[in-house]
Amino acid sequence: MVIVKNIELYSLCEHHLLPFTGTCHVGYLPTGKVIGLSKIARIVDMYARRLQIQEGLTQQVAEAIMEVTGALGVGVIIEARHMCMMMRGVEKQNSSMKTSVMLCSFRANQSTRNEFLNLVSSNI
Repeated sequence: MVIVKNIELYSLCEHHLLPFTGTCHVGYLPTGKVIGLSKIARIVDMYARRLQIQEGLTQQVAEAIMEVTGALGVGVIIEARHMCMMMRGVEKQNSSMKTSVMLCSFRANQSTRNEFLNLVSSNI
């Protein structure tokens, strides 16, 4: 399993035209083809620079990693703070949103998913 943690991202919410910022964690099970670590961060940046919602961003990153690598499975988790929650409406300063997408073996195999979730949450 290849995991890249804490990729910072900056994006713009399509609903409110306000920024959201956070981190992205990506994991995949290579089938012989691996990509450079910086390429994973570039994929996150490429999709994050678009006007969108966080749920869509998470899905787009997972599908792109899957397509580029031909992996057995991909997992992506994004945790972000949304200015629309902080500046307007309920004005909750410490709220964050977490989204995840698990594809193929990350969805079908509980032990693979658990390994990814444990490694992402560890301080290693």
